[in-house]
Amino acid sequence: MSNIKKQIFTCLLALILILTLTVISFASVSGGSLVAVAKTGQVVDTIQFDGITVPAKYSLGGGYGSSEYSCAALVMRFYKMVYGFDVWNLSSSYATPTCSNGEHFTLTSTPRVGDIVRFQDRTHWALVKSVNGSTVTIIEQNWAYYSSQGYVTPINRTVEAGDSQVSFFTYSAYGQTKSVQSSTDVKVDYNTWEQALRVSNITGCEQLSLECLDNLKVVAANEQIESALTGIMNG
Repeated sequence: MSNIKKQIFTCLLALILILTLTVISFASVSGGSLVAVAKTGQVVDTIQFDGITVPAKYSLGGGYGSSEYSCAALVMRFYKMVYGFDVWNLSSSYATPTCSNGEHFTLTSTPRVGDIVRFQDRTHWALVKSVNGSTVTIIEQNWAYYSSQGYVTPINRTVEAGDSQVSFFTYSAYGQTKSVQSSTDVKVDYNTWEQALRVSNITGCEQLSLECLDNLKVVAANEQIESALTGIMNG
């Protein structure tokens, strides 16, 4: 056998050996139930946190790269609605999420509700919906397929906290949500602009935004402000 043939043969053997010894690892995802997706914008699942309900919405055409229906969009929606900031850097299967408010996300081996789920074996993001021991139920978007039942998506799928292909990220200010830190929207109709100004001066509202001459959106500091506004309007 010529030297060239021996070299080719040796390379082929090495390649076969590498492929034989390489074990392709995938995240183990199980459980859940199928939900038919009948229309774009359909809410197929929700996650609740601190009294706020965040929907998972699907598109019939898929949601990859969509600002509303992609897997990353659900993560961004949750943190915007619950905490009031933007999440960035959900771009790859090895990226670490970042915050727009100066806080940060860190890897955790003990995931909690609302933590971010990252899959290493695919570019896919989700949220922790509930935890039972080491079994983590997730909520996700843009994970659907066509079947004999039509366009369907599984909900309440589970992963294991110790799965090497799944990472969990927790927010550094976990639990310090918008509902605790800031205000509740209260909408009140006024007869005149002057009356609206008078009410805002009395109650010390944080913000007034004019929607029309007789209709203002009052951002009140708490429920006591809403009660005060009601008393003034009825007085």
